[in-house]
Amino acid sequence: MVRRSRFYLLLSLLLLLLSACAPRTQGVADLERYAQTAAAYLDGVAADAALLAPGVQQNLDDDFDRRFFAPWHQQGATLGAQEAFWGLTSYGKRQGFAENLQPLSAERWEDLVASLNQDAYPSLARPAISVRNTALRIFPTARPFFLDPKLPGEGYPFDYFQNSALWVGTPVLVTHVSADGAWYFVEAGLASGWLPALDLAWTDEDFRRDYETGRYAVLLRDDLSLHDEQGDFLVRTHIGAVFPLLEQSPEELRLLIPLRTVDGRAQARSVRVPVQDAAPKPLPLTPRRIAAIADAMAGQLYGWGGLYENRDCSAFLRDLFTPFGVWLPRNSGAQAQTGTFVDLQDLSPAAKKAALQDSGIPFYSLVWLRGHTALYLGVDPRSGEPLLLHNLWAARTHDWRGREGRALIGRLAVTSLHPGEERRDVRRNGFLERILGVTLLPGVEGKSSEH
Repeated sequence: MVRRSRFYLLLSLLLLLLSACAPRTQGVADLERYAQTAAAYLDGVAADAALLAPGVQQNLDDDFDRRFFAPWHQQGATLGAQEAFWGLTSYGKRQGFAENLQPLSAERWEDLVASLNQDAYPSLARPAISVRNTALRIFPTARPFFLDPKLPGEGYPFDYFQNSALWVGTPVLVTHVSADGAWYFVEAGLASGWLPALDLAWTDEDFRRDYETGRYAVLLRDDLSLHDEQGDFLVRTHIGAVFPLLEQSPEELRLLIPLRTVDGRAQARSVRVPVQDAAPKPLPLTPRRIAAIADAMAGQLYGWGGLYENRDCSAFLRDLFTPFGVWLPRNSGAQAQTGTFVDLQDLSPAAKKAALQDSGIPFYSLVWLRGHTALYLGVDPRSGEPLLLHNLWAARTHDWRGREGRALIGRLAVTSLHPGEERRDVRRNGFLERILGVTLLPGVEGKSSEH
């Protein structure tokens, strides 16, 4: 009996020791340590100071409009077949996994390739407009393509056929049609890809003239339901969408929304939106107004490539700066090259942190890691730590055997440069070491260096 008691005592001590050595499984402390609103980090009087001269911002806004409507002024496709069908090269030799997380069969891949109708590309050059919030896809299918779900950072939600969300009211040029006619390949100002045929409407010259007015409005909150003047529901859409502005009063704005008629043509319908939900573009570019738009998206769930109308890191930043007329590309690498890039790649972690504080403009600088980007908020007055606002999937972890994993965040969050490092399974300075540079957004001057 005594021997058995000793055995259980030794077993209990061993289990206690193993549990002490094992990685802790709690979440990321930064989410509790720091206020999760951008407005919490505004700096007094500077919060209302314009970040750009009015003329500079107006030039940026004019450039935004030009890029937004550019597809309607193209004569034809600007992408060659190799660019349009890049998914063939990127994924054709890789084992993909289907929605049941089982290997994608060779037969299914062959069907996908056939659906591209490659030999006929480009088969169209027809201007259109999105009439729903939709998705630009790499292949003409809504079904996902995952890489090995057993690997960290793969599987759901990383559907590699998802290129970008496309909000309602986005001008596009249709340049190709799928083999079955159910999908169109489009070029939009921000990206290209396949979308369902019913998610767009054809625009004639009269529609485009009446829609491209030069005076536009933006939304101030997400998930906004828009109704026509008879009260009928038209669409539910988000920050980052842009619509023609017809009239403005102290109480409301009157906007144009595109609809699809039964024969596929675009038709504009007017809606009235309260001033608390929409405003003329561009908004005054101040830290306080940027924080207000950011906080209207606070806590939003992560959406790879705009999956489920959520946002990933670069989509958040693009939509954040759209109301201010600042055009950002769709992916993080291209965003890093928009403005003045300050190279931090070869610096030590401490030097990177110091350089960010020295060079970064709070609320108007991006911090770039390969495959990720974030908004620099400035320095937390309590901890002295530089803070970031970013839509972040996870912090990288490693267990005691060296196996990689993820500590999930999965939403728009305020973090330090050390997210998750209070955990034993997150490497010290792992995030900071991956930072490659800081980008001062367009219109401001700063020191520039090559990548």
